[in-house]
Amino acid sequence: MKTSNALRIVLGILVVVTSIGCGSEDVGGGVTFIPTFNATWPVEGDEDRQISLQPNEDNKGVEKGIFEGAEILQTDSGEVQNPLAGSFNGLNIEFTITRENNAKVKYTGLMVPVSETDHQIVRIELHSSEGNLALAF
Repeated sequence: MKTSNALRIVLGILVVVTSIGCGSEDVGGGVTFIPTFNATWPVEGDEDRQISLQPNEDNKGVEKGIFEGAEILQTDSGEVQNPLAGSFNGLNIEFTITRENNAKVKYTGLMVPVSETDHQIVRIELHSSEGNLALAF
């Protein structure tokens, strides 16, 4: 009987610890993470390329939302802007760039904030079929 009670207690503790530790939308003790990331970001390692991420007013100061922007390329013949559209949920971000001839490239990744209490994003690490891409100030 003592073994049965001990087993119940251990299982109960395990359930509580697992449910607390698995929350993906909360950061730092149950505080919802609202990222601040709107800007035109330089692409690390490519001084001729920038990514502009611009949520509208309804999508600022929220945990998840959508945004638009552009991939900005400096070429010998001038500036080229390829439109993009995407979404974010906490620190997760994804967007699709539409290039010439309607070719689309999807990027997914994570935003890196200053800290758990300062939600300003200082780096965005992305992956796509074209490879990895890092945006940082």
